[in-house]
Amino acid sequence: ISNIPNLNLQKRLEYLIQYPHGCIEQTTSGVFPQLYVNQLTELDENRKKSAEHNIKAGIGRILNMQTTDGGFGYWPGAREGDAWGSNYAGHFLVEAQTAGYTVSEYALQQWKNYQRGKANSWVPSTGNFYGGDLDQSYRLYTLALAKAPELGAMNRLKEFKYLSNEAKWRLAAAYKMAGQENTALKLISGLPTSFNDPVNPGFTYGSGLRDEAMALETLTLLGRKDKANELMQTIAADLAQDHWYSTQTTAYSLMAVAKFCGKNASGAKIIAKTNIGGQKTDINSQAYIRQLPVFVNKGSSNVSVTNNGTNMLYVRLVT
Repeated sequence: ISNIPNLNLQKRLEYLIQYPHGCIEQTTSGVFPQLYVNQLTELDENRKKSAEHNIKAGIGRILNMQTTDGGFGYWPGAREGDAWGSNYAGHFLVEAQTAGYTVSEYALQQWKNYQRGKANSWVPSTGNFYGGDLDQSYRLYTLALAKAPELGAMNRLKEFKYLSNEAKWRLAAAYKMAGQENTALKLISGLPTSFNDPVNPGFTYGSGLRDEAMALETLTLLGRKDKANELMQTIAADLAQDHWYSTQTTAYSLMAVAKFCGKNASGAKIIAKTNIGGQKTDINSQAYIRQLPVFVNKGSSNVSVTNNGTNMLYVRLVT
């Protein structure tokens, strides 16, 4: 039962956690949303401990993929950092540290040095023209998030004649984190919040839905609640479908929705009565999602939900 379109949360999280590969992108995708899942749904002690264990293990694995240049290799044993993977993994490490997890300060400093070097040497070229500006804007956002903004590089990118809408949304988040909210708001003024899937996702591993999630994250940071809510509803509805999405699209979408919900917590979200095979439950929950078990040993069982609150509720039976 939820008061946002059902995210298929259990299935989406299990897909990430159980994903069999362990490159930098998939490792980060597996643990990043677990930092925020408690902002969506109430977790029992076992699920809290499980998430904490997974996050700590993810931090350890990512740090083991740090290369001598300070970035993060795509696979363990790589000789040099992967540009997008270093953005994504570093972003997770900064937010994990903010959430209270122990992350090596030395490793973070080495990563910041790598990001700074890449940011200041970046120039548009035929080799990075498609996706390169998004890569650079994400890099600049992670530096600003880590309290080490590179304003010179940000200003140079802002003046790039062919700056894509996806990169503008990411760069706006960087300006917000660097304390320049007016510049951020000007950057996104009139920008669309929907994106088509690229013909080739390229080295940013992107999709239209992933880019929408990044736009939602920026709107949440800027406090644009109404516009963010519209986009959140769209993303949640997409996740509720039985469509396949890549690990990064799944992870970033869950994370962006959870961040929005966490920033906009006010009053009871779900007020309802349920009757599951004669077992009655009163719900008065501030979580956006509440899960209840339905046991049917044989035959059939009636399930009813009565909405006693003012929020629209979405009900989904997951087997």
